[in-house]
Amino acid sequence: MTTSEAGASPSLWQRSLLYFWWENFRTRWRFKFVLPKLTHVTLEGVQLDVSTLSSVMKNNLSLGRYETQERTLAQKYLTPDDAVLEIGGAIGFIGLFCQLRVGIKRYTTVEANPNTAKLLEKNYALNGLMPVLWNVAVAGDDGEVTLNIGNEFWENSLVTGANSGRSVKVPAASLATLCGRLAYLPTALIMDVEGAEQFVNFRQLPASVKKIIVELHPAFIGHARTYQIVADLINLGFRVEQEHGGTFLFLRA
Repeated sequence: MTTSEAGASPSLWQRSLLYFWWENFRTRWRFKFVLPKLTHVTLEGVQLDVSTLSSVMKNNLSLGRYETQERTLAQKYLTPDDAVLEIGGAIGFIGLFCQLRVGIKRYTTVEANPNTAKLLEKNYALNGLMPVLWNVAVAGDDGEVTLNIGNEFWENSLVTGANSGRSVKVPAASLATLCGRLAYLPTALIMDVEGAEQFVNFRQLPASVKKIIVELHPAFIGHARTYQIVADLINLGFRVEQEHGGTFLFLRA
């Protein structure tokens, strides 16, 4: 751990103009020559194929800056006995972390973007696992929705204007339908759907669900809707156990 990482004041060297130039050079070199060649990253013991990702995402993953809140909460509050429904599986990291590090056996992942779902399957194979994966978007009702696809995999959203990419039609299912399709009674819900949480009817959660890890997105859905989701979950008997950077942990007895 460096002095700055320990929270102490930066050294005289770290405050110098020469240090600023050096760090700027190192960053430029990394993004121009190192990251474009990076094809695989191991994060928390999870192997990930990053060959198709942007240099920004490769940098975040290689430096361990990806899904820090979610994995911290999962490791602290989930147990091997939990049965999980994950909505918004992305490239598969959280699902693999929960299964490889936490030891969860009953785990189902929902991912709306078919291209991201393929990468998720590839990452599971790298780690010797096969996902229970449903390529569908969570929505208020069953049917079909428009998924807006950004340049980064995490920019996929049902929210209009959430990104500047293209859009595709994808099948959609309500929370009740997803829970009904499970081969087990879920005890935990993990959700990160870039604003689509505003369309979810959390009253459809079965009583068996006692833990929720969810990232809320006020920048997409507004603060009023964000607070309403929190209030709805509290009215369902959940309490806010932790919150950091927009990622909430809800628990109920």
